[in-house]
Amino acid sequence: MTHKKQIIAFYGKAPSAAEINQIFLPKNGVKYKEAVPVPASVSLVSSDFSDPDIEENSIAYHPVFGDIRMDSWWRFSTRQFMKDLKAAEENPAVAAHLIHVNSPGGEAFGMKECYDLIRSLQKPVIGLVDGMACSAGYYILAGCDKIFASSIFSMVGCIGCMAIFYNDDKMLEDWGYEVHEYYSHHSPLKNKVFNDANNGEGEDYVSRFLDPMAKQFIDDVSAARGDVSETALQGETFYATEAMAAGLIDGENSLEETVEYIHKIINNPIPSININDLDL
Repeated sequence: MTHKKQIIAFYGKAPSAAEINQIFLPKNGVKYKEAVPVPASVSLVSSDFSDPDIEENSIAYHPVFGDIRMDSWWRFSTRQFMKDLKAAEENPAVAAHLIHVNSPGGEAFGMKECYDLIRSLQKPVIGLVDGMACSAGYYILAGCDKIFASSIFSMVGCIGCMAIFYNDDKMLEDWGYEVHEYYSHHSPLKNKVFNDANNGEGEDYVSRFLDPMAKQFIDDVSAARGDVSETALQGETFYATEAMAAGLIDGENSLEETVEYIHKIINNPIPSININDLDL
């Protein structure tokens, strides 16, 4: 079989997914970060987060639009996103992070590490769903301090894991191709689980490769969102009002309102409490 490429994905089948991806197709070799404009209506920083000349109390803007990939120059890159988060966190001029998501999801690899990084950040991290945050798009937001949706029709959820195999044997046969694979007698298990899945016998593949990732996703969302509903953890997708009831988001705010909310946090931080000073 010539077509065996498989990507384990946290991906949602939302109606507007194709439309979202169309917006961020490569144009004239422009990189993803250069193709996404910073919203003109609010004061945000999205360039070099390590720049020492960034204005004091700036908000680092992290757009997550379209398909998610671990490594990509023209799509959103999880690896670059994590580098940006670290750079913004280390710059004393940056006071908070805003993660702005409109994504149906994408590649699962790297999501756990991305979630852990967001949870470890000391500066406020606020998420905004603008359109949709499904599957991997939601996993990125799950670790935020607060998550808002910009519209009552923002789509949120689709927690879970999936993969697609395309068996092109019949097509190649119709084209006159004969494909033969040979394995050493010493390698009886080499590619077996993937070949079985490609031939419609995917139970072992689901148990060994999809279930562990899905379980980690569910555990992380549960840890970050203590009141998340069982329905949400089983992969349901919601509009904003239902998503809030399911514990996936904290409310509805426009981009401008979200930025205003972040400025309030920056200017009026919640004081830390040393439990050792309490008279218990």
